Amino acid sequence: MRKALRLAHFDKNKKPKVLELGFDEVVKNSKGYPEEGTLLISIQSENSKAFFQLSTAEAALLKERLDYVLALLSKQYIETEERTAKDRSNQSKEKTLDEEAEEEEE
Repeated sequence: MRKALRLAHFDKNKKPKVLELGFDEVVKNSKGYPEEGTLLISIQSENSKAFFQLSTAEAALLKERLDYVLALLSKQYIETEERTAKDRSNQSKEKTLDEEAEEEEE
């Protein structure tokens, strides 16, 4: 098993949780035919460790879904950022107009 990724995060109690991605390479079986490689995802916390094995087809599906979700979230972030910038700009203009109106009243 070779390691490809290790991500560590800390929970609210400052205890680590680790996600690891490992893989077994493609090998030839006893009959001389190649056997598909596999991926292994593990999540480890202080008291437990869980494993999930994926075939290359399942890993490809996971990658496609991750790409889709990441693109969707990026689009949503950009749209939200643009809306909030526009809102802040409008609020700033309104505030300036209100201040000018107050000065004229004085």
